[in-house]
Amino acid sequence: MSSSREARWRPTSLRLTIWYAAVFFFSSVLLFGLTFFFLSGTVREQERRIVSGKIADYAAIAQNQGLDVLRDVIRQEAEYEVTTDFFLRLRDAKGAVLAEAAPLWWEGVPPGIAPGDLDENVHWFSWRSEELESELVVGARRVAGGGVLLVGRDRSDTEELLGTFQTLFVTVILFTGLLGVIGGTLLARRTLRPISDLIRTLSAIDKGRLDARVPMRGGGDELDGLVRLFNAMLDRIRTLVTGMRETLDNAAHDLRTPITRMRMGIEAALVEPEGGQGARAALADCAEECERIATMLDTLMDISEAETGVMQLTLRGVDLSALVAEMAETYGYIAEEKGVVLSSRPGAPVAVTADAGRMRQALANLLDNAVKYTPAGGHVDISLERAPGHAVIRVRDDGPGITPEDQPRIFDRLYRCDKSRSVRGLGLGLALVRAVLTAHGGRVEVESAPGRGSTFVVTLPLVTPSRLGAAPEPRRG
Repeated sequence: MSSSREARWRPTSLRLTIWYAAVFFFSSVLLFGLTFFFLSGTVREQERRIVSGKIADYAAIAQNQGLDVLRDVIRQEAEYEVTTDFFLRLRDAKGAVLAEAAPLWWEGVPPGIAPGDLDENVHWFSWRSEELESELVVGARRVAGGGVLLVGRDRSDTEELLGTFQTLFVTVILFTGLLGVIGGTLLARRTLRPISDLIRTLSAIDKGRLDARVPMRGGGDELDGLVRLFNAMLDRIRTLVTGMRETLDNAAHDLRTPITRMRMGIEAALVEPEGGQGARAALADCAEECERIATMLDTLMDISEAETGVMQLTLRGVDLSALVAEMAETYGYIAEEKGVVLSSRPGAPVAVTADAGRMRQALANLLDNAVKYTPAGGHVDISLERAPGHAVIRVRDDGPGITPEDQPRIFDRLYRCDKSRSVRGLGLGLALVRAVLTAHGGRVEVESAPGRGSTFVVTLPLVTPSRLGAAPEPRRG
């Protein structure tokens, strides 16, 4: 519980929360500030339009009926309190008040609130009553007959309305700030959860748990894509590490036997008096085991070069039909000695661009395996056919077949279906076949069932893949 609480308030989580809350809060302040600014401007503009309309009505009376009539109208309104919401004052050209109508609470408006040299445009003034704590907005203009008309309106209703909005906005902004803190906390936890999972997974892997994986959230977003790629990378690393570990175990097992034989041969040669026949046979066995170890190391190097793409290939035009016939003839003698019938169906010529030596090496490994595991009286067949864009070579045998559990592993280095390793061999033949074909842009697959033999299918493109480059010109002479 304490660790999860500590993780929740790590510096990164706290920073994300503060940043999110700050951005959310100040964005809200800016938004509500602009809203209040435009709202107050609109309300004030509406207020001035009302006053301007009133001024226009009274100016029309002065224009059409004369200044005296306007004076009488204002006096009548004052007498009958017609315009109690407006402050009205009519002055002559010298500034003397001709008529005034105003609510009782606006009787203290100073006479000189507007200058006497105004033109016919509306000019705006204001006067604030400290006693009433309210403001009077006044529009003034010169009217026909030389008089100056002042019309004012109490702004207390407007200020009350804007004050209500201001209080509402402040309340909303404070609530928004609280939401920003809550949202920032949730966002930081959600954003950093994959990273926390990643840290826990890496810690578990560091402790030796190679099967640890980052849990998927199932959101289908970029973070899920990152988690998927990371888990796939861990799967590949685990496969590589497991493969390397098995390869090392198998190599140690395979090297132990020839080294033991070499040691025993050397010991036998040392006790043989004066280098007799027995000493020479022991040394010959040592040389054979050395050759076997060297072959294993060379094959491992070839496989590594092919898998890493650095294998040097001498690409030329190769007739696979002739190559299949040649390999069938070569291994026909070996099969005959074992009592196995090897037949071939090379078919029509199929030209590909390939390294003839490496292809010969791959086919030799497939035929060698087929003959080795086919019992006497059995049958091995190699055939070639052309498919759209590919050449297909099939090597069939009547051997014991391969179990479904072993089939995905038979192309791994030093892997043997025979767990006891009683059958002599390096366990590198099929791995080399796959590496060579991959280097040529091809592939090899197996179709097999226990007790029903095996068929290895080699597929080779008729067109040279671009990554292999163009075939070199054949040398002359």
